[in-house]
Amino acid sequence: MESSPVNPAASRAIPDPRTRRLSLFDFSRILFGRAYRRADDALDRGQTRAFRFLWLFLPALSIAAEHRFQAVLVSRILSDAGQQALAYGVLVALVRGGGSAFDAALLGVATLVPPTLLGFYGGAVADALPKRLALGGIYVLQALLCLAAPSVIGTDLAAMMLLLFAVNTLGQVSGPSEPAVIPLVATEAQLASAASLLSLASSMGTAFGTALLAPILVRAFGVETVIYVAAGLLFLAATRTLDFQPQHAEPDGQLRLSLLRSRASVRPTIEWLVSQPAIATMVFLAAIAGTVQVVIQTLAPRYVQDVLHVDPADAVYVFAPSALGLLLALYFIPRLVRRQGERNTALLGFALMAISLVSLGLVGHLGWIDGVNPLRALSFIGLELGERLRTAAFLALPLGFGIALATTSVHIYINRRVPLSHQGRTFALQSTIKNGGAILPLTTLGLAAGVFGIQNVLLASPFVLLALAVGLVQLSRRFGGHTPRGRLDVLSTFWEADLPAASLDEPSIPPKPASELA
Repeated sequence: MESSPVNPAASRAIPDPRTRRLSLFDFSRILFGRAYRRADDALDRGQTRAFRFLWLFLPALSIAAEHRFQAVLVSRILSDAGQQALAYGVLVALVRGGGSAFDAALLGVATLVPPTLLGFYGGAVADALPKRLALGGIYVLQALLCLAAPSVIGTDLAAMMLLLFAVNTLGQVSGPSEPAVIPLVATEAQLASAASLLSLASSMGTAFGTALLAPILVRAFGVETVIYVAAGLLFLAATRTLDFQPQHAEPDGQLRLSLLRSRASVRPTIEWLVSQPAIATMVFLAAIAGTVQVVIQTLAPRYVQDVLHVDPADAVYVFAPSALGLLLALYFIPRLVRRQGERNTALLGFALMAISLVSLGLVGHLGWIDGVNPLRALSFIGLELGERLRTAAFLALPLGFGIALATTSVHIYINRRVPLSHQGRTFALQSTIKNGGAILPLTTLGLAAGVFGIQNVLLASPFVLLALAVGLVQLSRRFGGHTPRGRLDVLSTFWEADLPAASLDEPSIPPKPASELA
């Protein structure tokens, strides 16, 4: 077929895409797109190789072979690394600059006020939005705040309190979405392993942000660099959410102001919990476990400075063995939950936490532990640690194990019993109680540590912690032993009649339709 002639004038009017000059905006956009695709491909390859390694030694991890769940885990690692590097870097910079325990407590309060005041609204937004948007969109906004803060508001105490307040305000949407995404990517049989893996991912991100990024960058470059690196990690976390493809359809949700008011109202939420007291008491138990973590993380730099006499930036290295405790918990939690149930597993975790905290308060009188402490072997590679430092690091292992047992087992309990449409608000309620309840203990213990010494605080407070945990577990057992007025709200796919009998904490009760819960 003969081709039609080309008009030279017309051909000159059409710019050749191979030779036309690009504007600065177009050129920048193309470069950014190429850089993003290369970074995304690199993350995909690293993600795949890392999980191939995990398959060699982690139990019951068929879910780890699924790309959508890998994306959830990597996103959690990166986001927690960024957020914890920001929080810990600011805290270490403050203490190294001469800040008191009360100043450190003020930074902690800045992170606790948003979930206390806005937790219900955050849970409502998390339930109404697709999980990819609730996670990725918030991570991007948090990153933009970190990029702008140093040049706009500075890096003094008030400015850092404002930055932490803003980042944690946005976190009220992403926070409830992170645990609520598990039932969308895991089957009922995989819930325990999925929750354990997500807890491990969070711990890995926290360890990377606090043990490597924050102390090294604060020492070498200052707090501004930590803030910018945190922004980069949050951007990367947002890219991972694009690979998240739920295997279960999400409940329909509409983000309307009237809907937010009804869903975030305290009254219907409290009524919902009153109708199922066994779950309500476990939500409070999870909040207490989270409060313990907040207090430990905030007061750790002051502890290592006053008791162990080392640089506050080294606090994360003192507590680094807790990561091994978290790994051990990953192995044991599914087995303990199947054999003992979630409540007994959580109670065991609280007992280990209390014993470890009291032992840290008595670290100067526990020299006999050093005789059997495996950390003494570090001297053979030239790493000389003092006796107190070795003992405290050794005690961090059961502390991390206990924290993982308590928090993860309660999350499994909630995931199995709460409808998908309400999981965001349930975890938001837990966050609200945890953070609101932590404000008073944190400020009180911060003041008490300055007056009586942090060792005396560690000796007294664990007994109160253990008493509260035992009381709540006993209440949950009592309420779970009979059908409360108004049937227990349980999603049918998570109903315990389908689980091994040894894992049940209470008899089966017919689920209430989720439509009645709105």
